[in-house]
Amino acid sequence: AVEIVKICYEVGDWEGLNSNIVLISKRRQQLKQVLVEIVQEAMKYLDKAPDHDKKMELIKTLRAVTDGKIHTELERARLTRILAQIREKEGNIIEAAELMQEVQVETYGSMDKEEKVDYILEQVRLCLDKGDFVRGTIVSKKITPKTFEKDQLQDLKVRYYNLMIRIYTEKDEYLNIANSYYSIFQTPQVQDDSARWMPLLQNVVVYLVLSPHDNHQNDFLVRLVEEKKLELMKPYKVLLTYFKTMELMRWSSLQELYKTELSQHEVFKGDRGVKRWEDLHNRVIQHNIRVIAKYYTCIRMVRLAQLLELDDEATEKHLCDMVVNGVLWCRIDRLEGVATFA
Repeated sequence: AVEIVKICYEVGDWEGLNSNIVLISKRRQQLKQVLVEIVQEAMKYLDKAPDHDKKMELIKTLRAVTDGKIHTELERARLTRILAQIREKEGNIIEAAELMQEVQVETYGSMDKEEKVDYILEQVRLCLDKGDFVRGTIVSKKITPKTFEKDQLQDLKVRYYNLMIRIYTEKDEYLNIANSYYSIFQTPQVQDDSARWMPLLQNVVVYLVLSPHDNHQNDFLVRLVEEKKLELMKPYKVLLTYFKTMELMRWSSLQELYKTELSQHEVFKGDRGVKRWEDLHNRVIQHNIRVIAKYYTCIRMVRLAQLLELDDEATEKHLCDMVVNGVLWCRIDRLEGVATFA
């Protein structure tokens, strides 16, 4: 059977090649291995097709004869990926993504782990490229971070976390973005290249200080301050230290110190940049409220507003938001104009 396929290719009979593949696949009591071998042989000829139409016809034939057969699931998955790449080059991202979604490679026992992860990452990328972040998120959960513990999967690890950063950025999940950048930063191949790890570590710091305060954020911040490579990035280490230290920060002074540095950073550029400046200001305010709550049992709202560099209305709003989010306990007596902390 394989010889028939070879002869058709050698004489340049592409129509005969397609028809014989179909004919062989329909034989009764055909050994499964025979179909696998003729499909594998025919796949070698895809890049040698004389024109695009003949290549597409061969792909169509091979996908048809492998459809629904467990013993050729690996070959069909590879054929589907080739077809999806062609559709993507033609500019049809939606069709390419839909083609890839048809294949559930996580259930394939014949596909090795590395190829399986690579395939799923491609599915995620195409989902994101067509703007389907919901499906992209669902598909990405087929891969767990433990998958990348082996050194030979480091390239795939970097790809995975870059895709996760795209997903988290869409939702402004700053802490998850920081964790993803840190995971890339810790990759051995990145650690050896300062041109790669330095911007990554900068991103970790920036997204971490943009993250709302909670136990996870605080633990990460405490660990990150001890990172030795931060010694080569003093401004960023100092910024982290400000948020770690339970002392009041003046927003005006912080802007003066970091406006130039951070304005050049990609995080604060573009349409999202304005919102991130606002978020940074909010984190400074929230930090200051936590500091005040630590050292005061009660304080007049007028004085609190002065310390926060805000008007009375904005001060009350930030205080209420933190109470609602469970960050601290506070009771405001509007008649007396006093805030009481636990």
